[in-house]
Amino acid sequence: MPQASPSPPWARTEVAADGCVLLTLGGGWKSGLTLPEVSFRGDRVSVRTESLDGFDSCLPAWLHAHLRTVRETDLSALPPRLQALVRMAENVAVTESPAESPGVLENIGSWGVESGSSWGRALEHIGHTALGFLRAIAGRARVNWSELTLQMQTAGVDALPIVALLGFLTGLIMAYVGLIQLRQVGATVYVANLVALAMAREMGALMTGVIACGRTSTSFASQLGSMNVSQETDALRALGINPVEFLALPRILAVTLMVPLLSVFATFVGVLGGMVVACAGELSVDQYVTQAVLAVSWKSFMAGFVKSVAFGFIAAWSGCYRGSVAKRSALGVGEAATSAAVLGITLIVVADAVFAVLFNLYGI
Repeated sequence: MPQASPSPPWARTEVAADGCVLLTLGGGWKSGLTLPEVSFRGDRVSVRTESLDGFDSCLPAWLHAHLRTVRETDLSALPPRLQALVRMAENVAVTESPAESPGVLENIGSWGVESGSSWGRALEHIGHTALGFLRAIAGRARVNWSELTLQMQTAGVDALPIVALLGFLTGLIMAYVGLIQLRQVGATVYVANLVALAMAREMGALMTGVIACGRTSTSFASQLGSMNVSQETDALRALGINPVEFLALPRILAVTLMVPLLSVFATFVGVLGGMVVACAGELSVDQYVTQAVLAVSWKSFMAGFVKSVAFGFIAAWSGCYRGSVAKRSALGVGEAATSAAVLGITLIVVADAVFAVLFNLYGI
């Protein structure tokens, strides 16, 4: 026999003596049928059924849509299954409801809390790094020294082509700009002094530090962040090995040793690039070399060398730090690599400004 079609759904409201709204439901509540529309006012609603001829998910959804603004809802008269479905709809709606946009003060407070915790983690990592170096000097640290030569090759030898290219172009550009300006006062011979002193004292170290941030710091952040994702750092801690000593120390030491050598190399290549421009104009090779040697004093050379040591340490530490605190996901590893480069370059520029003030105060 063909199954009888359910009766159409209906809903009725009435107000009790105590001011509570009574919502009565009946008929067959099935998807695809035209559902009734009701409106009522009040803070308290009691729902009951009368001649309910079956229902599916449309009835809990209808009840949730009409009762979500009511302060007190009494569902005790409903069938247990319908009560459970309505409560489930309410829970899902609360979970998926969009959060209210925070105000200005709340944003400032959240930023302050996050910044404070971030600085705390950074200082803690610096402390672990310093303690690791002291333990390594005392021979008590467990360091993966097999990584040192590999990291020295990656951070030093493999970076020679890009350092040579950028150093040569930097010297060439400075010589070209300086030649145009010095020609106006008839002092073109001093273009060699300009290029040599700028490369030895400032640009060689700064440019090499920025390159280290772009190449090495991001690489370290990706490597250590991936180790976080695969729980390799947790395995080291379980074995009683400090990940900062085992993983970060050889990387920081390798970059700190290689960046000064790259800086010296970049200085010579930059002076060579300036010579190409200067000697193509009004200077001879002997004049250029003589002026360049006279311009760079031992103090100036050591000032750039000290800067390069500090810049190398900053670049390596920022990559290791960001990698150690990276979120354990693919997105977190990418964010760690990006933030490592940004942090490293920012700290290098700040350190360069501090060095400039200190060298000026002490006449270096």
